[in-house]
Amino acid sequence: MVAHSAAGKLQGLEDDRIWYELAYVAGVTNGLNAVADGLDLPLDFSPSAPRPVLPLVDPAQASPEIKDLFAEITEFYAMDQPPAVFRWIARDPRFLQGYWGATRAAFRPGQLDRLTKEILAWAASLTARSRYGVDFHLREMRRLGLSEDGITEVVEVVQCFNTVTKIADALQLSPDFNARVGQPTG
Repeated sequence: MVAHSAAGKLQGLEDDRIWYELAYVAGVTNGLNAVADGLDLPLDFSPSAPRPVLPLVDPAQASPEIKDLFAEITEFYAMDQPPAVFRWIARDPRFLQGYWGATRAAFRPGQLDRLTKEILAWAASLTARSRYGVDFHLREMRRLGLSEDGITEVVEVVQCFNTVTKIADALQLSPDFNARVGQPTG
């Protein structure tokens, strides 16, 4: 198994670090979406928002250690309070510290900038049909400056790739690249 994209290599993206960053963003996004969707967590805290299946940690009643982490999280996301997924994870302070560290590392600029990472997270959330992830990353993309035309373009790309993938799966097609990346077969 090759740990990078043959198609990206053909487009001149030779540095594997970009693929590791992309995979890290996808993995962290999937993990957060699984918790948030599985527990039916609300993105907002309006009176009409659904109540979560399990209670969330109240930021006002949290330990000093958790309050410090919540402060970092709210600053990172420019929100009034931590997103519900982190409030639930805070039930275990070590879990919150570890997962927040992983999330912060995944989304900090590196080979990819923060907006690009949010776009990738939104695309992954759309593909996974994660209500929480779609709402959360759409908010972040807009906050970070993606235009409505840009959002439409992301939807078009996600739709295209999901269509092609579904067709390839239905026809049981195999990738047309051999083990030496960038070397088409046949």
